[in-house]
Amino acid sequence: MQDILNYFVNHRHNLNEKFVPKSVTGRIHKLNRNDRDKLKSELFTKAKEFETKIDFSAIDWIQVCLNVIDKNAFHFNQVFFSPGHEIKDEIRNLLRRAESSVDLCIFTITDNELAGEIISCYKRGVNVRIITDDEKTEDNGSEIYRLSTTEIPVKIDHSHYHMHNKFGIIDNKFAITGSFNWTYTATKHNQENLLATSKFEIVKQYSEEFEQLWQKLFDL
Repeated sequence: MQDILNYFVNHRHNLNEKFVPKSVTGRIHKLNRNDRDKLKSELFTKAKEFETKIDFSAIDWIQVCLNVIDKNAFHFNQVFFSPGHEIKDEIRNLLRRAESSVDLCIFTITDNELAGEIISCYKRGVNVRIITDDEKTEDNGSEIYRLSTTEIPVKIDHSHYHMHNKFGIIDNKFAITGSFNWTYTATKHNQENLLATSKFEIVKQYSEEFEQLWQKLFDL
């Protein structure tokens, strides 16, 4: 984020939103809502420093900066359905694009291909955490013990009832949720749905719920 700030500051006398290089707009596109807000806050701080400069309009400059940020902000809201590979393909794509963190709160995982994608995330340095239902870890075909043996941290409930959530947060940038269990049956036969969204307020609420569950549940 600092390099984006530096670009805006260094080009404050000739900044034109039509000619911002892709190297900058691409980095803006990767920022989540929280990071964009931090960047805007730092730009306003800089604008206050510059507002006394002769022959320089801090107001015009900050407006161009905000236009560039908003124009290149990442937004994604889409619903996917099964049977068929639409949901599975989207989950696979999200996991492959993950850069920093993957938090999954999934009732059951028996699809070994999706489990393999989770392991690939972990092996390339992504911080992965999994919450799942204790009883489902004993199902035939459950991938949970395979995941835990790769040292991915897994937490479970100890309850007569179920940890029945099916949601995930990727890079604190988007959330996925819906009826879809990570199983072959859900892909091939069941009527299921998955919502993927980058809407900050939704991602934040799911992230907070995951953290609460992570603190109170039990290590596998």
